[in-house]
Amino acid sequence: MSVKKNYAYNLLYQLLTVSLPLITVPYISRVLGSNGVGIYAYTSSIVQYFCLLGMLGISTYGNKSIAVVRDNRKKLSETFLGIYAIQVIMSFISLTGYFLLIFVGLKEDKSIAIIQSIMIFSTAIDCSWLFSGLEKFKKIVMRNILVKVLTLVSMFIFVKTKSDLPIYTLIMCCGTFFGQFIMWLSVGKYIDFSKVKIIEIYKHFRPTLSYFIPQIAIQIYFVLDKTMLGVLSSKSEVGIYEYADKILKISLAFVTSLGTIMLPRMANTFSKGDFKRANKYLSYSLDFSTLIAIPIMFGLAGIAKEFIPWYLGAEFIKSIVVLIIISPTILLMSWSGVFGTQYLLALSKMRLYSISVYSGAAVNLIINLIFISKMGSIGAAIGTICAEATVTLVQLNYVKHSLDIKMVLKRAINYFFAGTVMFGAVRLLGNIMGASFLTTFLQIIIGGFIYIAILLLLDIYKREGLLYEEFSKVRNSIK
Repeated sequence: MSVKKNYAYNLLYQLLTVSLPLITVPYISRVLGSNGVGIYAYTSSIVQYFCLLGMLGISTYGNKSIAVVRDNRKKLSETFLGIYAIQVIMSFISLTGYFLLIFVGLKEDKSIAIIQSIMIFSTAIDCSWLFSGLEKFKKIVMRNILVKVLTLVSMFIFVKTKSDLPIYTLIMCCGTFFGQFIMWLSVGKYIDFSKVKIIEIYKHFRPTLSYFIPQIAIQIYFVLDKTMLGVLSSKSEVGIYEYADKILKISLAFVTSLGTIMLPRMANTFSKGDFKRANKYLSYSLDFSTLIAIPIMFGLAGIAKEFIPWYLGAEFIKSIVVLIIISPTILLMSWSGVFGTQYLLALSKMRLYSISVYSGAAVNLIINLIFISKMGSIGAAIGTICAEATVTLVQLNYVKHSLDIKMVLKRAINYFFAGTVMFGAVRLLGNIMGASFLTTFLQIIIGGFIYIAILLLLDIYKREGLLYEEFSKVRNSIK
């Protein structure tokens, strides 16, 4: 399947995974309030550490390993079963450790934390990395649509008051579990099940561990923010940060989808020694990611003031500032997705990748300790943006001699120019119309039109760029 089709399917999956829960946000934010949302986010952040231990870096390593052997069914089966055995063992260890923490170390919100343990069971049966490595993204999307829609409907039916927080937690966790479970209906089509040899488990353990080490750092600046907010600030501040972060995540789906589908393609291409084609993929990916990320970055910052009040309600007004601060992470993560995931990970340069993410984690931890107790969710937002900037700069230093970054940055000037003009128009419209659904709708439509129109005019004038290439294809097909 082509990269474009895989991107479309994975983009749909990413949007589905994040956007369907996001549809419930205006409702849940008003029913549970910032404190209820904060309790859920805080307990969720704790269980995520144990889910991370259960996966042990398998999401990335498994994806890459499956991509390399996918043309040989025997090796494919052996590889999958060997890696999955590690996943089951580590998930059991994680579950044991999690329950020890709940009953010994956790002083409050124990009932919600117990329900959150379902997420570790979801981790134990997660086989999405198999289908990602096989580039079967259509299957991932189609199998999960029904489950996600049922989760959405259940939310509106069963969550009515603040006391329904346990029900909300149960629905969210069970939705994830059944989404993972349903994928197993297709595993037998690609895998021949047999007794797993110890040697198959052993040979994958060290590599998965090497992928797990940087995942710890990534978890620190993705999840630790919410944990530290819950400890150093308040559950309400966790809720404010959580929903600003949710809005950012739906936007990130447009960018991170490309990295997900390009990793197996890059790993397969590098394994064949076709470095010329690999570099072509990387240059295109970096250019395309920048093209998409810049308007999303400027767009989020531009609509935040009018969007948050009608969407989340009065308790979440502070999320406006948080969202504006973290919006540049869209661009930074699009670049680190290319530098880190598609290049360093695809070439198994784990030491360099680990250095970059641990640098970001260290920066995030230090800034959080300084600012969260004084500024709450805003302090966590500052830590996040500084961490992402650190990761991107360190990775850029490692890949600058291997990629034609100057050409992409040259084109990025056009993207920044168009994005800046778009931002000005969006803010002008917001100031005139005020906070409402209509305002946000018009800001997105008009802002998007301005961005594309400016870029298209610049690309046609210079006879270069991605939009010019697509425009030329359409024009030629018409002729």
